[in-house]
Amino acid sequence: MQPWHSDNPALTRAFAPVFDERDDADLPIEGALPPGLSGVFMRNGPNPQFEPGPGYSYPFDGTGMIHALYLDGGRARYRNRWVLTAELQEERDAGHRIYNPTFAPPPYANLANTNVLRHAGRIHALYEGGCPYELDDALGTVGANTFQGKLAGAFSAHPKVDPLTGEMLAINYDLMAGTLEYMRLNSTGRVDRQVAFASPWPALVHDIGLTATHVVAFVCPLVFDFSRGPAAPGWEPQRGTQVLLVPRDCTDAAQIRWIEAAPFFNWHVANAYVDGNVIEAVLPWHDGYGPTSRKRLEMHRLRIDMASGRVDDQTLDDQPCEFGRVNDAWLGRRTRFCYAGLRDPRPGETPQPGAFEAFARYDVETGAKTVYRLPAGQTACEPVFAADPAGAGEADGYLLSFVHAEDDAGGRFIVLDARDLAAGPVAQVRLPRRVPAGLHGSWMPLQAAA
Repeated sequence: MQPWHSDNPALTRAFAPVFDERDDADLPIEGALPPGLSGVFMRNGPNPQFEPGPGYSYPFDGTGMIHALYLDGGRARYRNRWVLTAELQEERDAGHRIYNPTFAPPPYANLANTNVLRHAGRIHALYEGGCPYELDDALGTVGANTFQGKLAGAFSAHPKVDPLTGEMLAINYDLMAGTLEYMRLNSTGRVDRQVAFASPWPALVHDIGLTATHVVAFVCPLVFDFSRGPAAPGWEPQRGTQVLLVPRDCTDAAQIRWIEAAPFFNWHVANAYVDGNVIEAVLPWHDGYGPTSRKRLEMHRLRIDMASGRVDDQTLDDQPCEFGRVNDAWLGRRTRFCYAGLRDPRPGETPQPGAFEAFARYDVETGAKTVYRLPAGQTACEPVFAADPAGAGEADGYLLSFVHAEDDAGGRFIVLDARDLAAGPVAQVRLPRRVPAGLHGSWMPLQAAA
């Protein structure tokens, strides 16, 4: 792969792409990997092979590259591969870029660059502008997956898998048509619910909350009006935010409910659960979107009263954070703890949006926050929870992440004890080459990967 360099801030420092596909075994480890922590950590993110055209913007652009850290028996192995989409193969055959960034004129590609998760024994690279791409355990691209032909358009980058039923649930969106679609796949990977309905306005729904009874999502007033230009979104707070409630067994759009709330924007939902007539959701909360409208980024808890139609909004912490996660075994149920990347630059550090200097654990019952701050010059992205095989409680486990260090050609993978976050890493795996900042990932224990 021919290296290139760009001065675009979205392609420098932590976001600078890498140009090799590697397989490195028996990596050096500082500390000791937790006993029984066997499986693979996979993380997706933009990594353009060919230099993009004008308008490239992280995190919206760049063909996906999966970075994987395989752990077994106290040993670590690293492997990375591009997701070989049809468009990337076309560009490789041509030897140059063909497709344009999101905020430029077409043509556009399915980038398969946002998330990676396993469902029904299949690994999916996900991107909300196209269908999933299936991968094998060695990160080879199997091909596009339309769920036995049921998926006609794009699939969500953020479906949620119910740990009790094995179902995968999603809200898909179509900005051009101004429509949404509820889709549920059963534990075998077959679609058993598919309901299309109108959106209040053309808006992205990046993530959802999963509860025992409903899927909850937030249609925020970031409006895509294509008369203003290619995919040009505008912040229109006068519209408010519409809370979308879809019964999990929904078969008809008439069963779907909308509740009006004050305007805000969100990318992610850490978790949600239902208690009687009330749904609670914990999420990183933005007071707007765009360089002129966004001032606050905080961790909030929303209480959605389905009986009264009232939405109460509580600030849990006002320090900027994103990429909220919980122990996936408790997803959709009441959780006490959630974890996030935390904005906490040191004096003199120039932060990059989308890379974080710290991790936080929030106790949503007491309001306490525990922080691990990375060493100077280091940043990370989403913390992914890996359950401790010897534990049974919600907090029994570890946070996993790749780490980028300024002016270091090597990379790191860290393991933090979620029960004692402030103590720092219990193990660090040294990588032969840096891993760029990226988006979402999954921990796949060996017993789930078999």
